[in-house]
Amino acid sequence: MEVIFGVSGLRGVVGEGLSPELICNYVSSFAKEIPLGKVVVGNDSRISGDMVKNAVISSLEASGFEIIDIGIAPTPTVQFVTKSMNASGGISITASHNPEKWNGLKFIEGNGIFFNEKKINSIKRNLTEKNFKFQPYDKLGKLIKDDEAKDIHINSVLKRIDFSSLKKTNLTVAVDACNAAGSEFIPTFIKRLGFNVVKLNCNYMYTFPRNPEPLKDNLINFSDFIKRNDSIDIGFALDGDADRVAILDEKGNYIGEENTLVLATKFFFENMNPPNKIVVTNLSTTRALEDVVSLFGGLVKRSKVGEINVVEEMIRSNASIGGEGNGGVILPLIQYARDSLAAISLILMGLSKSDAPLSSIVSELPKYYMVKDKITISKESFEKNLLNVKEYFSGESYTDIDGLKFDLEDSWIHIRPSNTEPIVRVIAEAKDINKANKLVEETKNLMKLPC
Repeated sequence: MEVIFGVSGLRGVVGEGLSPELICNYVSSFAKEIPLGKVVVGNDSRISGDMVKNAVISSLEASGFEIIDIGIAPTPTVQFVTKSMNASGGISITASHNPEKWNGLKFIEGNGIFFNEKKINSIKRNLTEKNFKFQPYDKLGKLIKDDEAKDIHINSVLKRIDFSSLKKTNLTVAVDACNAAGSEFIPTFIKRLGFNVVKLNCNYMYTFPRNPEPLKDNLINFSDFIKRNDSIDIGFALDGDADRVAILDEKGNYIGEENTLVLATKFFFENMNPPNKIVVTNLSTTRALEDVVSLFGGLVKRSKVGEINVVEEMIRSNASIGGEGNGGVILPLIQYARDSLAAISLILMGLSKSDAPLSSIVSELPKYYMVKDKITISKESFEKNLLNVKEYFSGESYTDIDGLKFDLEDSWIHIRPSNTEPIVRVIAEAKDINKANKLVEETKNLMKLPC
């Protein structure tokens, strides 16, 4: 089986594509792209984590780097510690939302931001040319273990966000961390905010009890857990490396990943009132974000899909907040990364200051229905069949920076080819579920017409 490599990092199934040799080659290629110095390494709780980490450490030592191993940690924590320690770079060992048989690597620059497409392409060239540089025996790197470095992340969030005006400190927060990277870290952070915590799947000594993708169908047990506990005010479900957050209300209702950024932005503007109300998100994120941001006189800018694309547009636009509709919130006040601590902080701040339960707050958000599908098609056929789609939606506003997205009066349709598979993703959103379904089916049929 092939591995997947792009701006989201390296991913593969252990024993089928992801081998120690392959890991060493990728890490050695990464090492060529950063200055000699320190590299921060952290991992999620997958069974294969030690195997992958040993290969990572060996490669970095052979390249002459000092490795700071911070242990099991969320990806945003690895990013934050990398920047805080003035390291040359960082590596988060994780396959994020993929099942446990997968593992992978996310490559981080010294500023805590993921490698962009240009740097990823440089790694690819190094791999092709076997362009590695190893040190002699007396210049090998060394390993330092520093489990306490993770506290830098929590302490900084507590300093940079003012929680002194919280009204309800007796909130009870449920956490489902999938027995993964956030299992100890996230409950500890919430307790330090002064809230009560009840935990489900927060022991990384055990295997993943569910698919780590925090989607509704994967969180049925968490929903039932909240329904059985009348004291719970909100639930946070995390993915494998704890950079994304899905929310459930006090009744156990799945609010969805799309509304994580919407709620976080609403509460951020209400409670922290940033002077710059520019928000950046990707093309596939809910239009509810525009509706909410407009109430505060703000502006939403759209980028290509992918965290690094959102981050780079945020930097260009000097945005005060951003993220993606997959539960990722990026708060530059903390760092340019999808950070569950930022998302949880903003949402708990807003909820604690409100007299209304979360379900009531969510009921007042703009209501949209999103439908996602995909079709198998080559990139060549995709490019040719775009003419059919453009003709069908002629006269409608569109953007082509990432596939093709048409913005209609009360709906939109986005089609984009996968970077890793011969498929095209088709995503539609409308205020009526039937209309969203119709948009998807119409577009799929157009993409299948003879070229």
